[in-house]
Amino acid sequence: MSRTQSKGRDIVVKPIWWRQLALSLFFALLAAFFWMLTFEVEAFNWIARVFFGVLATLSLLDQMFEWSRLRIDEKGYSLRGWFRRLELRKDEVEEFVLKNYMNRDLILVRLTEAAALERSLENCEIPFSCSFGRSAREVFETLTSSLKK
Repeated sequence: MSRTQSKGRDIVVKPIWWRQLALSLFFALLAAFFWMLTFEVEAFNWIARVFFGVLATLSLLDQMFEWSRLRIDEKGYSLRGWFRRLELRKDEVEEFVLKNYMNRDLILVRLTEAAALERSLENCEIPFSCSFGRSAREVFETLTSSLKK
């Protein structure tokens, strides 16, 4: 799949398929490992098998049905991940900022004062973790170019 897919005016940033497939295979291998390995406590084996089997299945389903993604359209930004969902309207976003945090690039979204008050946030900057295995600079350029439109 491409870096971004464009449907009309929508831009969709998806996870890199081979990285997500590698994660699914890693979880499946861990489940198989615990299936073959025997510990004194049989309950530990069953818990590990089920846990890693479920993670492998969820990761594969996420790849097939594209649950995790960043969609940019005329309304705003919709960021979905496994543990986070963030919806922002374009009028709420003042700008995107790229900061270096612990030697890694981090994308922050700077909200307007009204949007921060509406969302009961103390700070106008919130992390916008949406690289999906891509370079943060690449996604940052996509975000800033969409903000200018």
